[in-house]
Amino acid sequence: MAIVEALSLMASAAQEALSLVWMELAMFGVAALVYVACMGLPQRGTKTKGKLANAYEDAPLREAKESWKHWEQVKRGRAELTGSFGSGLYKALTAMRQLRKSGSEVEEELRAALKGPASAKLLSEMEALPAALLRDDAIDLLPPVLQVLQDWEKRAETSTYAALMAAQLRRRDFAGVGVTASKLPEDALTPKMRAILAAAAVQRGKLEEALRQLEQLPDADSADAGPRFLTPNTAGQILCLANKEQRGAEVQAQLKRIGVQPLQDSKDSNAEMQRAVTTMKAYVKNKDLPNVTAVFNRLKKNGVVMRSQIYNCYLDACVQCSDIEAALSLFEEMKQLGFVDVVSYNTVLKGFLASGRLGEARSLVQEMTSRGLAANKVTYNELLNAKVAARDRAGMWSIVDQMLQAGLKANLITCSILLKSLTQHSAETDLARVLSLIDSVEEPIDEVLFSSIIEACIRIKRLDSLSDFIGRYKVKGLFKNISAPIYGAMIKAFGEAGHLHQVRELWAQLQSHNVKPTAITIGCVVEALVINKQGEEAWQLVQDQLQYDDRKSMVNTVVYSTVLKGFAVSKRIDKVLAVYKEMRNNNIACNTITYNTMLDACAKCNAMEKASLLLEDMRETNIEPDIITYSTIIKGYCLNGDVERALSVLEEMRRDGHFLPDEIMYNSILDGCTKQRNVSEALRLLEEMKASGIKPSNYTLSILVKLLGNARRLGQAMQMVEDLSSQHGLKPNIQVYTCLIHACFQNRRFERALSVYEKMIKEGCRADEKFYAVLARGCLQLHQPGKALEVIRAAYNLPGSSLPSGPRAVGVEGLEELLQKIGKEEQEAADELTQELKTNGVQTAGAKSWSSGARVAGGPSRERRRGGR
Repeated sequence: MAIVEALSLMASAAQEALSLVWMELAMFGVAALVYVACMGLPQRGTKTKGKLANAYEDAPLREAKESWKHWEQVKRGRAELTGSFGSGLYKALTAMRQLRKSGSEVEEELRAALKGPASAKLLSEMEALPAALLRDDAIDLLPPVLQVLQDWEKRAETSTYAALMAAQLRRRDFAGVGVTASKLPEDALTPKMRAILAAAAVQRGKLEEALRQLEQLPDADSADAGPRFLTPNTAGQILCLANKEQRGAEVQAQLKRIGVQPLQDSKDSNAEMQRAVTTMKAYVKNKDLPNVTAVFNRLKKNGVVMRSQIYNCYLDACVQCSDIEAALSLFEEMKQLGFVDVVSYNTVLKGFLASGRLGEARSLVQEMTSRGLAANKVTYNELLNAKVAARDRAGMWSIVDQMLQAGLKANLITCSILLKSLTQHSAETDLARVLSLIDSVEEPIDEVLFSSIIEACIRIKRLDSLSDFIGRYKVKGLFKNISAPIYGAMIKAFGEAGHLHQVRELWAQLQSHNVKPTAITIGCVVEALVINKQGEEAWQLVQDQLQYDDRKSMVNTVVYSTVLKGFAVSKRIDKVLAVYKEMRNNNIACNTITYNTMLDACAKCNAMEKASLLLEDMRETNIEPDIITYSTIIKGYCLNGDVERALSVLEEMRRDGHFLPDEIMYNSILDGCTKQRNVSEALRLLEEMKASGIKPSNYTLSILVKLLGNARRLGQAMQMVEDLSSQHGLKPNIQVYTCLIHACFQNRRFERALSVYEKMIKEGCRADEKFYAVLARGCLQLHQPGKALEVIRAAYNLPGSSLPSGPRAVGVEGLEELLQKIGKEEQEAADELTQELKTNGVQTAGAKSWSSGARVAGGPSRERRRGGR
């Protein structure tokens, strides 16, 4: 019985335990359902960090593709390079690099572009490329650029070739060193270049070539010996190779003559390791990591004593080939072997930053510190570059502060990275702080950094800071070492800002320091004068350059075309033709741009009879017209009132078949029809335009409204706006509404004009000063001075008007003239409004002027307004 009771109790306990378990499971299930309902199912796939990395990777690629599309248009002459001088072409080359174009493909692109319509300008910009490519270490793009320049008889400076050879030596491209040197005459090779050639030759096992270069180096006690460019390490390698060929005494004699003491290391393992490093770096250039790995493993198998140098080389190869996991595996092995150093940590850091693994990068720096390895300038510059790329301003300055607190001063690379971060939206203190860091740099400021400073100040439109910087460093004598292209960039920037005194001062400095200007520099000065309406001075400067035998060839088509543009803008057709005559006398070739500039001058000066002679010259010299040529001729005939000739040119272009009419051409002819009040021809052209698939614009609509208004066809004008807007998705702008209001008043439809105004405000189109002036004058024209006062009140958002106002006060063009006319009929109301305007900060001539009848100018002039439209 006791047993039965015990079993019964056990069963009861088990049942109770099971019920508790089921209750727990039920509660867990309910909680899971609630979580899914509120938060959704957990997502599988890429983590957030991965998405961020992809976003960073895709953005530069998208930008590169857009730059490539723009470059294609530039090659065909359908677009121009954007940005400051030289930066547009550099951006195009950077895009090619990102799109994995080879050096030969880049060279082909440049050659194709130089055969196109924009060749002269592209060639000018190309001369500024080498300095920029060296600055950003884009060495792989430099040889094709130099080759193209050389083929176009625009050889770069010797210092550029020397810098390229040094970079190729650093990258172990020893064959490339020789190729670069072969581009120069033998007597142009400097001692530094010969030392580089000797170093490259010994790495290739070419003792004879190394000796030949040693023999050309100056004696240690000679006047032009200068610094010792041949390092003791290179000298030791040459001696080691010479000993193997029983020519050690010969090399010893040469080294003694030039005053270099060699470091000797005759161990075969060292030579084998150096060859391995060279081979590995060659494979890395082609992103061939498997072969790099094979070379590394072969060294191990051959029993060569491995050093940190070879491990760091392999580590760098993994990072450059984007195999970060292989790099991390090797890094762990290096830690166990005790081979890790600051170089190793900086290499892995670069890999983390390049792949967007910022958290791991921070942890790595902490680990490096914990191992007693102090971060150096390379470390901080890598971190800084990542912050700049991420546009993290606070993080960027935090890195700089940490670097300074660690007792490390900024170097030229630090400053160059910071300058790239500056934009038009940067805080004013940022530029001041960067310039302060530059002042503290211990190394002498080189031309590359100086170029970056100029570029940054131009980019952020802080020429005042550039002027101050120039003033300070002029005293330090830096300008004695500034090249002509840098002068050109500064002159161009100050010219665009209207600072003519700085332009003239820089040009004077260039000449006083005996810096030989290039064609680009002369072009920059001429352009600066022209855009500041100093065409006569620009032409005189050209005449002055022709007096120098070594500068005559620099006064080229581009320079003359700029002078022509200046006289064309100022409508000096006599000067345009005089410059053209001088170009022909001096055998300066004219291109399509040159002729288009002169044709534009003929159009603006109503001198289309001279255009025929220019077109005949184009045919004789086999210069092909482009779409701009035809458009300019058509515009010129229309401005002269000869629509028939314009139509015949349009038909001739169609028959030629090279170009199709565009909207600009049709608008020019429609405008000509408006001047002649030829409604039927205008409407025919509109239908032709639509049939050709050319979409009318608001400008087209404005012309048609003006035409129909003049012809007293207000209803048709209103319908035209409705039809074209609905058919082509146009939203009428303020110019269309201004023409429509004017048409209403021409047809004496006062109420219709007011309803158009109300509709415009309702649709959110913002009125401007000219619109309100047209509306107010229309009211006066139809003897409604009271309503004209209401228009002015609406324009200034003042109370007392039944008309709706825009979101903000915009004012009225010719305000005082309008108040004067209103005052003749509504003296008291005009005086009251005048006082109210003054209270709101709008200055007028005062009530006494209204009765005097004197005309007082107010607001922007009519001529300036026309120019603004």
